[in-house]
Amino acid sequence: MLERTARPLAGLWNGIAAVTTAFYKALGAPGKLFQDFMNGSWLGHALHPVLVDVVVGGATCAVLLDLLRVIFGVDGLDGGNAWVVGLVFLAALGSILTGLTDFKDTATGDERNVAGLHGLINIVGSLAFGLSAWQRLVGAHDAAFWPLIIGYLIISLGAFIGGHVVFKYGYMVNFNAFAKGRRAREFTPVLPVAELPQNAPTKASLGTTSLVLVRRGDVVYALKETCSHAGGPLSKGTLKDDLIICPWHQSHFRLSDGAVRHGPASSRQVRYLARVNAGQVEVQGPFD
Repeated sequence: MLERTARPLAGLWNGIAAVTTAFYKALGAPGKLFQDFMNGSWLGHALHPVLVDVVVGGATCAVLLDLLRVIFGVDGLDGGNAWVVGLVFLAALGSILTGLTDFKDTATGDERNVAGLHGLINIVGSLAFGLSAWQRLVGAHDAAFWPLIIGYLIISLGAFIGGHVVFKYGYMVNFNAFAKGRRAREFTPVLPVAELPQNAPTKASLGTTSLVLVRRGDVVYALKETCSHAGGPLSKGTLKDDLIICPWHQSHFRLSDGAVRHGPASSRQVRYLARVNAGQVEVQGPFD
């Protein structure tokens, strides 16, 4: 049902993603650093759900305090609840910005459609929180109760849809979390060294697990080939200094250990030890 509801607005969702992408590109190198911050690449975890937790938890506390005041007549809660609602609104603004940053790299189709619906609903709920915060600022605490309740109901729906996007589509989770790859307890041949050119990402197989190999002199680096962000093929990516760049969304991973250097990925790439032995490239691992 959610997919059917969101599909007619596919043009809007694609337009929002395109505008957000253009905004970050216009910022150049500072934009890339800002995107890393908003994606949560520095945190090792998407930043958006962290802020959403503040919104939902703070709004729940605010509703409880208002109910105590309105229904049970508890005095002295106005000032404290005004601060809580203000915090909720600020966290909601942060959630919108981080959500838009994540959203620009969604897969087109139903994943983007439902994620867009989730975002639009939560923006409306955030505006209701902003109205409630302003009313409290001018002393209209009784009137501020109603936009708080309305906003809370709206973001509850938005949170449900957000959970649907995560649990059904694996949105902004580690793509490799449940398939880290076949384990090689001992060094195992995967490719003749003659078939591995210098400084060119090359696909190899360890059983059913695809790897990307990069050879530099006598040193060979090996990572799982599927990008942790959305499963992009790293063997089709490009090299820059000691990094490999995913061709889909330009996540940067360090060749030596798979660490994220630029997002949107936030999870380390699965890595293997690699060596050249008797004319073969051999790998062992994976290692976290």
